[in-house]
Amino acid sequence: MIKIKRLFSTLLITFTLFNAYSESFFSGYTGGKINYAASQDSEKYDPELKLQAFFQGQFNFSENIWSHVEISVDTDDFISEELFHKTQSNFSIDEISLIVKAQIDASTNYFSAFMGTYDPIGSDIFLRRYFAVQPIASKITESWLGLAGSILYPHFGLGISDIIKLYKVPVAFGIYAYLNHEDKKYFVVNTDIRFACVYRYFSFDFAGGVGAPLSDRYEDEDVWFAVDKFYWHAGTTILIGNNYTQSLFIQAGLYNAPFTKSSKTIMATQEDFYLLLEPRLKLNTTHFNLSIYSFPSDTAAKLMYVSDTLGANLNVYTDAINFGKQTFAIGTHISYSLPEKYFLDLKAPLELIKGDFNVNVTPYISTTFLSGELHSQVTLRIMDFAKANWYKAFSFDIGYRTNF
Repeated sequence: MIKIKRLFSTLLITFTLFNAYSESFFSGYTGGKINYAASQDSEKYDPELKLQAFFQGQFNFSENIWSHVEISVDTDDFISEELFHKTQSNFSIDEISLIVKAQIDASTNYFSAFMGTYDPIGSDIFLRRYFAVQPIASKITESWLGLAGSILYPHFGLGISDIIKLYKVPVAFGIYAYLNHEDKKYFVVNTDIRFACVYRYFSFDFAGGVGAPLSDRYEDEDVWFAVDKFYWHAGTTILIGNNYTQSLFIQAGLYNAPFTKSSKTIMATQEDFYLLLEPRLKLNTTHFNLSIYSFPSDTAAKLMYVSDTLGANLNVYTDAINFGKQTFAIGTHISYSLPEKYFLDLKAPLELIKGDFNVNVTPYISTTFLSGELHSQVTLRIMDFAKANWYKAFSFDIGYRTNF
């Protein structure tokens, strides 16, 4: 697998350099964010500087054939005692795909072969790709890691897909088949179905399917492999209303819940569920988004505005502040969250009150700069501010994203 990743990295760099001189055949989206904070593990003041960055590119071979490539990087502290020396980091090739488009009667067919994460549930990328809509995802799930950010469950692995989009109605449906190694011991064969639609006041995206680990242990030795259990996975993104009206945004999903022939129910725990409910109120140019969520711990760890697995976040912002010819978006996230708690824990609210909780305030500002967006923010962790090492309660982020 390491050799394969190195091979694709080499091909990606070569292909990027080749296409950099041909604007008509190449487009992309890239960004990076630097985070400054004091180390939470040190007894004294120890500043840390970390980087997150991503690159998304589309290479057009012809009008009906193109490819997508996405990579991301997430580094550890790179201002340690060995300044600008080797830094530990996670480098990920998130997507390599080839898409072939064909007109069939009253529809358009998109056949794809992919490696990595493709059309993930948990983002609005499917709706944006096939319906050309503006972003509708929640701002609390914003990420500077591209596809490696908020994902209900990924179509991850090596596989193919076929998507059909109808002409007369804004509807698309499709099927995916892919192989991955999500099971620690065996390869898993997955098949998924998808349905999506976009209307003026309603957008809907659903995908679900099963995975079958290919076990090599079976009583009958005269078999190539056996399937002794399945994994369910499903997820949906719903927007009632649109970006210009009062609206309700919903995301829900279940990832890799196992069941066997002898089990009568799906053996899922509340840690396997992803839930996000977000009413959105718009008054002139001011937006009020209240997010109530229960996330898997892996998802919560990757998000900028989420500290714990269960919580609520109020995002108040306006995107129409003008200073001369420059337009700014200014807002604040105010969050209340509970560590290691999930939606079923809401059945005992008194127990939640007795436990630990966190309150964070994150004012931010963004504006256009050159051909992209410049974003900066400060996070104050209120519960840490009263402690002896009060300087650990602050962190600062500055990032830049641009299309080309």
